[in-house]
Amino acid sequence: MITRKVISQFFIIIILKNALFSQSALLIKPEILDSERSYFSILISPDRSCIALTNSNYTTLEIMNQRISKNVKVSIPFMNAFQAKWSPDSDKLLLLRSRYDNKRRTNSLIVINQEGEFLETIMDFTTQNLYPLEWTGNNTLHYLSEEKLITYNLEGSDNEWDYPLVYAVNNKLFKKVNQHDPELLYTAENTILNVSSSKYGNLVAFEVYGSNIIIIDNLKMVTTDLKTGNAPKVSPNGKMVTFMVLEDDGYQITLGDVYIWDAITKEINAVGHNPELIEMNPVWASDELVSYIIYPEGLIETVSIK
Repeated sequence: MITRKVISQFFIIIILKNALFSQSALLIKPEILDSERSYFSILISPDRSCIALTNSNYTTLEIMNQRISKNVKVSIPFMNAFQAKWSPDSDKLLLLRSRYDNKRRTNSLIVINQEGEFLETIMDFTTQNLYPLEWTGNNTLHYLSEEKLITYNLEGSDNEWDYPLVYAVNNKLFKKVNQHDPELLYTAENTILNVSSSKYGNLVAFEVYGSNIIIIDNLKMVTTDLKTGNAPKVSPNGKMVTFMVLEDDGYQITLGDVYIWDAITKEINAVGHNPELIEMNPVWASDELVSYIIYPEGLIETVSIK
């Protein structure tokens, strides 16, 4: 049973900080979100100290950095924050750039720090389709160039495999744990999207094109088909999956609800389920807090699931 405790958009930062660092009274004045900005997606760093927010076309990026108690609006030309990825140490963000050259889209892949400053170009502008994947160490990142897996180390040294890489190419899901060939985990009937996994890849959730969520428990060798849903996210402790269910009229989103699937009980419970609101794009603020977007207003709500 989920206890609904809604935290307004203005107080999300202080609640997240309190959940991470302290169980005592709130001691720090909350940062105020930009009242002129409409947010669409949330990306929280692994150590929960930084929150990256972007708009619906992923051309803006605002980092709320609790390490320096500062909000940073990233100023990088041609930024494309779609599928941006935090490094395990929460110091760096793998980020796309996209522009049009001679009527053709070109893509670049860069790394910025948690203060929004440019660090390094991984791939300069190219007509190849680039897709950020994940980090398997503080300096080792992975991405797809067309359908080829590319591994890159920022320090030019041996690649780190502190964590497994779980990724998809078309309709196939793979798990790679070292420099050797990856293991094929699953073959879907359609394209696999939005892969999310626990820290060591024991629980994996992903969307199959056509609004169908698959969850794989690698420890129990069990696969669960939820038959519906989009954008699953595995909780930090690997025990739950949050996801959204959307409806549209062919032109725009008309309904949206956020749910949680429990890996132990196999139950599905609604997180918000307010018929007057379109709730979407959930993420885990902690093992007990889920944050999501209220669309189209672009507001943020956070709910306790204890």
